This record gives sequence, C-alpha cells and structure tokens, in this order.
Amino acid sequence: MRTIRLLAPVVCVVLAATACTDTDTPDPGAAAPDNPTATAAASSAAGSAPQGGSTPVSAKAVCAYLDGQLPTLKGIGSETGAMANLTVNLYSWYEKQGPVPTGRQIDDQTRQECPATRTEVLKLAGMESFERL
Repeated sequence: MRTIRLLAPVVCVVLAATACTDTDTPDPGAAAPDNPTATAAASSAAGSAPQGGSTPVSAKAVCAYLDGQLPTLKGIGSETGAMANLTVNLYSWYEKQGPVPTGRQIDDQTRQECPATRTEVLKLAGMESFERL
C-alpha cells in the first residue's frame, strides 16, 4: 500500500507532463529520433488527441463508466490516489473507445448527463474539473 501512495503522485506528474507536451508540427530542421520506439510512442500520443473537438463516446457511456468506478475510488481512501487511479483508468478506457477528449469535453458531457456522479467522482479525486487530468 505504501508503494501505491508513493507512486500515485509520480503517475499524476508524469501524466500531467505528458498532457502538456507540444504536439504542433515539428521543426523541419530538428533531427528525428533514432529510437523507433520513441517515434511510435510519439505518433500514438499525437493520434490520441481529439480530432476537431469531436467526442465519439456518448455522455451516457462516460457516466456509466464513472458510476462503475465509484466503488474503487471510494476504496482508495486518499484524494491523490483516487486522482491517479482516475487519470490512468479513464485515459485507458477512452483510448480503447477512440480519440481521447479534452477535460472540458468530459466536463460538458458529465454536467449534462450525470451531474451527481460527476460531483462525487471529482470530490473523491480532490478536483473541481476534469480539465485537471
């Protein structure tokens, strides 16, 4: 359990740093990475960004997923742990569904479809908005 408590903030920081990376077109003068794994990871990360602001996953599906996560988040017992769990699992779930929407898009969907679930999930994770993920 101590390992999870130590790793949770690290996971949050890594995911936050990854989310803040610049995905604009690369400088033509910049050298391409020699590592094919790094190239594949970069292209998959860029490919997971939402296309044209689309949110292919329905609000009902997002709310059903979050409802299913509530027992797990309640059982974690710390806001940091719940945020780390939510960040990793929600991102992984969205990746399987298609393009990953922005936090604002998730907020909009959950405000309309399941405001009570949204409030509870965010409270357990110590957040005011999914934009923090």
